[in-house]
Amino acid sequence: MSREAFLPCFKCGKALQNAFIESDNQPSEGTEFRTQGHYGSTFWDSFDGEDLVLNVCDRCLREHSDRLGQQKVFLPIRCAGMTGFGHVEVNRFMVAYTGNEDKDSVSVDIEDLGDSEAVGVTYDCARVRWVGDIAERKAELLKEYADES
Repeated sequence: MSREAFLPCFKCGKALQNAFIESDNQPSEGTEFRTQGHYGSTFWDSFDGEDLVLNVCDRCLREHSDRLGQQKVFLPIRCAGMTGFGHVEVNRFMVAYTGNEDKDSVSVDIEDLGDSEAVGVTYDCARVRWVGDIAERKAELLKEYADES
C-alpha cells in the first residue's frame, strides 16, 4: 500500500492520493466507481463476481456534472436523532444531477428497531435492511433512555 491511490483519474489521468495511508485505492478528492457490468455492454459484463474499477477526481466530476445523474436507492433509518441502524430500499427515478442530496429518511421509535414489519407497513412493504447488531443497538438505546428517566 502507498500514499498514492492504485488508480489515477479516469478522465484526466491525474494521480490521486489515498485518503488513508493504509488503503490501496481510497482516493482523496476523488471517487471510486465499481461495476460488475451492465447488460448491453460489449466491453464489460462480468458473471463471475469480478468488478471493473475506476476513479474520477472531484475536479473532473464538477467540470462535467452535466453528464451525471443521481438516483435515490435507499432511505436511511433514523432513531433517536441518529442514523446507522439500517435502511429501507426504494427505487426513485433517476434525475439529472442537481448537487442536492435527498435527505429523506425513515424515522422509527426505539421499540420498532429490528421490526421490519412495523417499518414495511408504513413504506408499502419495502425491503428493510437492518445492520447486523441491531438487537444490541436497540438494547443500548433502551437502557440509555431508561437511565435518563
